[in-house]
Amino acid sequence: MRTIQKEDLQLLALGCAFLGSGGGGNPAYDQLIAEHALETYGPIQVISIDELDDDALVVPMAFVGAPLIASEKLSSGREFETIIRHLEQRRKKMVLMPAEIGGANGLCAIAVAAKLGLPVLDADSLGRAYPQIQMTSCNLFGVKASPAYFADSLGNLVVIEAENAHALERIGRHVSISMGSSCAVAIYLMEGREAKRVLIPNTLSQALSIGQSILRGDPTQGICLIQGIITEVKQEIKNGFLQGSVKINSDQKMVEVLYQNEFLLAKEGEAILATTPDILTIIEVESGTPITSDGLCYGLRVALLAVPAPKIWQTEAGLALVGPQYFGYAVDYQPVKQEQIR
Repeated sequence: MRTIQKEDLQLLALGCAFLGSGGGGNPAYDQLIAEHALETYGPIQVISIDELDDDALVVPMAFVGAPLIASEKLSSGREFETIIRHLEQRRKKMVLMPAEIGGANGLCAIAVAAKLGLPVLDADSLGRAYPQIQMTSCNLFGVKASPAYFADSLGNLVVIEAENAHALERIGRHVSISMGSSCAVAIYLMEGREAKRVLIPNTLSQALSIGQSILRGDPTQGICLIQGIITEVKQEIKNGFLQGSVKINSDQKMVEVLYQNEFLLAKEGEAILATTPDILTIIEVESGTPITSDGLCYGLRVALLAVPAPKIWQTEAGLALVGPQYFGYAVDYQPVKQEQIR
């Protein structure tokens, strides 16, 4: 068991933004909320999968919706507390967990854990960020997604029982839109014995380690596909997602990145450089800070990096759930390799 202190939060935010592949929301605001919570209530306890009690209730939590909306429609802090207070009627022994380690969602459990005195699990169900509810290791290994709990900044709570994760994504997306296209969710609730079977361990620690590397200016994080200037950004909020494309130009070439909250495909002309499930991350060159999809803007000097996907997503079942063809791209997944980069 270890703790997360206030001074860890900058590192965690950097690492989560990197693993978010453009999605999961900009962690800057959640970092401030978490800093205030730790100042007020003290550090939180972090437990590993091995330390998890079999009968504990693991509560994966995240914000769903369009990241651009979340940067304007700020969280009130009531969302997750509303959900947890409701769940306390079900069971007292709870362990919180970021449903995805990517972006702001990697930090979302910290403030409420500090306030309510609950531990946080060093794990998640994606190893990165993805835009849809069914895209988790929990779904891959048959954990029931329902009941799912949706809450907005005003404390409104909706509980959904759905037949399967795909149905929950469809219904829950409409709920999130009605809540302003950004709301909190607790989903795939499971006992500790089940969590040990299905979750991706040590991802909180991984994010902290990546954050330390970024702060040191370590250039080895990922394979560089291009370094250049953003010359075009096209995006819109559609069906509850931030969808668009960004073009990065250097003296030698132009690379276009397509995204749906997360960066999903990078191409040079018709040549595919990298696709989901590999993690595509855009960083600001001077600082090394990862840029989320809602923060893209013309004229920034950036680098596009690719990091191999967590192994779970490179399986046949994983690719069926999060591969390029699932998102409508008529290409096969080819793991990114150094020799692909010209």
